[in-house]
Amino acid sequence: MGLYRHPHLVRGVVHTPEGAFRIDRGLVRVPDEVGDSLGWKRIDEEHALLERAPRAAADHAGAA
Repeated sequence: MGLYRHPHLVRGVVHTPEGAFRIDRGLVRVPDEVGDSLGWKRIDEEHALLERAPRAAADHAGAA
């Protein structure tokens, strides 16, 4: 299973012939053959964590 960026959805559930998969922050974890066949961009797990960190820090700073 790989981590992919959905081309236009940010949240929700995507239904494929192989099953339903949850989308969170535009990212969806699906089997590689599903993500590749749909043409979605594969995301490196480390990159996804780094991408979320600055937003989380900014959100926290704004709440104070």
